[in-house]
Amino acid sequence: MIAVVPSPNPIAKPKDDLPFSEYLRILGKGPKTRRSLTDDEAAQALQMVLQGAVTDRQLGAFLLLMRANGESNDELQGFLGELRRYYALGSDINSGIDLDCSAYAGKWRYPPYYLLAIKLLVQNGFRVLLHGDSGQFSNRVYAHDLLEPLGFSIAKNRQDAKQLLASNGLTYLPLQTFAPELREILHLKEELGVRTVFNTLVKLINPLNAKASMQGIYHKGVENLHDAGAQTIKTQANLVFKGEGGEPEIRPDALNKLYLSQTNSDLLEVVIKAKIERQRRPETWKNEDLLHLWKGEKADLYGEQAVICTAAAGLLSIRCSQNTAVFKATELAGWYEECYLLATKFWKQRSD
Repeated sequence: MIAVVPSPNPIAKPKDDLPFSEYLRILGKGPKTRRSLTDDEAAQALQMVLQGAVTDRQLGAFLLLMRANGESNDELQGFLGELRRYYALGSDINSGIDLDCSAYAGKWRYPPYYLLAIKLLVQNGFRVLLHGDSGQFSNRVYAHDLLEPLGFSIAKNRQDAKQLLASNGLTYLPLQTFAPELREILHLKEELGVRTVFNTLVKLINPLNAKASMQGIYHKGVENLHDAGAQTIKTQANLVFKGEGGEPEIRPDALNKLYLSQTNSDLLEVVIKAKIERQRRPETWKNEDLLHLWKGEKADLYGEQAVICTAAAGLLSIRCSQNTAVFKATELAGWYEECYLLATKFWKQRSD
């Protein structure tokens, strides 16, 4: 847990006793003199946060100032590098893991169909790690709540996750098991009222160094931050898109823009047209609807296509990670269509 220091009396404490205040001054000066943190400053600031060397007021001010100013690529890169150093996540890409997926937003409008997309990929021999968290908001359903009926194993730690993946099993790694201090920061979101840069960081952390990664976002305009993060940790192929509910799930009844990052190349935008006509959102849904869809006991055109389209996105990221060439957006759009046909075949041939 983060050892939050009780807020001091500003009159009784001299300036030098609160070194973290220097970062607040950088971020919080007037509009003409404030600036973003450098990557080194961001790393040093986060190190103090993780070590509990800040007060609760300082942490709240820090998160809100960064949110108000807008996070820079340098800040995100500094934070991400420090997170991976602090939690000893290593730097070597793991050729034995095909895809990293993150689940932190929670769903409320639709069931989490992306869980079936992961199940579909794993059933066809791909090693996919899902990591995530739950409980930030009481009105959302998180992946953690649905894992057991779908056959996922919950890893006790990173090493346990590696062993589960080695047997090609459905594997979920809770954030609490490998980055508990980061989880506490995430859970300040409801109290603060706004998301913070750490809601982006946690999706990019890639705890087992998979070759390819896929993230869903809710807010447009943070694609460049995801690109900067992927470049920092040298993920061979990183795919990010506006996912349903902010999770890594393609909306099959809408035009989608996929943003692909490759090591040392420009961010590419790949436009994917809707596969079905616009559908009406369900008024209610139950957790067991996912299992019924997988078993063919429930007709759900939107859900079936969401699974196939999301699996296709995962296959695209994996395929790009296996090639060192620099791609063009039009080429990747064609690749996605090939991946869609393959995912459709997987779906038709799925087994219980």
